[in-house]
Amino acid sequence: MEKDQGRYYSIKPIALCEGIRDMSQWTYRWNVGKKVKSACYIWYLEGSDPVTLVDAGAQGEHFNPEFPMTTRISLDDGLASVGLRPEDVRIIVLTHLHFDHVAQARRYPNAEFVVQKKELEFAEHPHVFNAVDYDRKLFEGLNFRTVDGDVELLPGITLLHTPGHSPGGQSVMVQTRKGKAIITGFCSQLSTFTQTDFMKERGLEVAACGLHTDCREVYDSALRVKRLADIIIPCHEPAFMDVKTIP
Repeated sequence: MEKDQGRYYSIKPIALCEGIRDMSQWTYRWNVGKKVKSACYIWYLEGSDPVTLVDAGAQGEHFNPEFPMTTRISLDDGLASVGLRPEDVRIIVLTHLHFDHVAQARRYPNAEFVVQKKELEFAEHPHVFNAVDYDRKLFEGLNFRTVDGDVELLPGITLLHTPGHSPGGQSVMVQTRKGKAIITGFCSQLSTFTQTDFMKERGLEVAACGLHTDCREVYDSALRVKRLADIIIPCHEPAFMDVKTIP
């Protein structure tokens, strides 16, 4: 596990699109029919050298009519808001290869894409039930660097294999001046990590996301993040849409 090496980062959320989802998408088996806002982000790890993002992003047009999202800001304008251009980015950690996290990967001409080996293997030959979330034309031929399990990416930045939403999902643990912040590699919102009285009575500390390859694995991944993180950053949490920096 990562050692404190005196290197601190800030995380800049860039919300590219937003929409409405059923809350049960973040709290499997509960809150069915309750509608909540959702956001899709890219995350700039300010202070990283080389320049590093988490996820490549998507815009409204990448979503199908059954699950629509509306573009909030273009990729170029979003990057410009933190002083970057697509060509400045050298590393992009792909939390997983679902289309909403990789759709704009080809917009970054100089980037290396870091992905878990298990995720790439599954994405290339997904189970028929999960195939709708993977689009090979979005990621085939990218400049990949594959990793296997927990890996230190840069001093103060560690990749955590957190499967369940997908076989090779990875979360990103970032050392900040206020402790370890973790950007989740599985679909989640803050509600995923909020223990209700109903959950407490049943010994559940977290919820699981509704879209999963293994609901027990994604529960364990959420529990791991909750126990490790000083700051939890769920990857679809709308509370960060107007936040300039974390922490």
